[in-house]
Amino acid sequence: MAAQQQSTSVQLQAIGNFTIEELQTMKHTLAKDASIDQFNLFVRTAAAAGLNPFLNHIYCIIYGGKMSIQISVEGITFLAKRVEGYQGIDVQLVYEGDEFKAKRVRDESTGRYYWDVEHEMTANPGKVIGCYALAYRDGFSPVYEYLKVDEVDHHLSGNNAANWKKYFNDFFKKTVVKRAAKRQYGIEISEDEAPASSGDVQAYEPRRVDITDEANAVQSEPAATPEKTQEDKEAKEIKAVRAKISTAFKKLGITDDNEKIKYMNDNITPKGDSPSLQEWKALLKVMEMDIEEKESGGELDPILV
Repeated sequence: MAAQQQSTSVQLQAIGNFTIEELQTMKHTLAKDASIDQFNLFVRTAAAAGLNPFLNHIYCIIYGGKMSIQISVEGITFLAKRVEGYQGIDVQLVYEGDEFKAKRVRDESTGRYYWDVEHEMTANPGKVIGCYALAYRDGFSPVYEYLKVDEVDHHLSGNNAANWKKYFNDFFKKTVVKRAAKRQYGIEISEDEAPASSGDVQAYEPRRVDITDEANAVQSEPAATPEKTQEDKEAKEIKAVRAKISTAFKKLGITDDNEKIKYMNDNITPKGDSPSLQEWKALLKVMEMDIEEKESGGELDPILV
């Protein structure tokens, strides 16, 4: 019976402003390489943030079976323009021949500090050495963000290296704009770092794993314990995430062990014998969205069932 249920086609449920037809299109185009769980998380993240994948606001990128959710500069500026007092963002590249000076000064009337920028370009600017952006908002001091070239050099050897090399100046400016916008307009949306490529990676095949022991461990583990210096960094992070998951179960009102196990099996499909750090984080994100929906009186129906 279980095998028969698994073989049936996935049914979609509308969420946020996305219709069933839009979700079907999205699943087969913009997120065609994503698993059911990955697509579920991607769409819920987009809906919660008010971003539209069809307008290139947010991307679902799969590297070797692992998902990276990335927000475009168009998505960040879309959110920024919805903030009261938005007055635009100025972004400029700095070349080695430019006369450039940024001085931190104090506004005597408000007591706030801000950056006063003096920038003059020359006829023969030379190579790009940096980039800065000023984000303006009515009633607030301008937010100044500056990055040097060597702070973005790692993109030239990453998963998107080809595009960074071809459109370096454009990508550099977009990176700085996003940082300034997040600070000035209070945009609290995180992005995943794209997993590094590891050559020939086998395709991700989600499978159901009995994680009863893992669920019980979450229940019994204290919220915080002294960390031993010899513990592996990833093990520490997993412990911290699992402590948050334990707290999230309480906020959701899920106290029965069997209910916890069912919830975890419905929202996580480990590739190995136990969930990885990334899979634990994905589960926590889903739980946080469910908590937000519960507190706002919304339903907790999944996108994919």
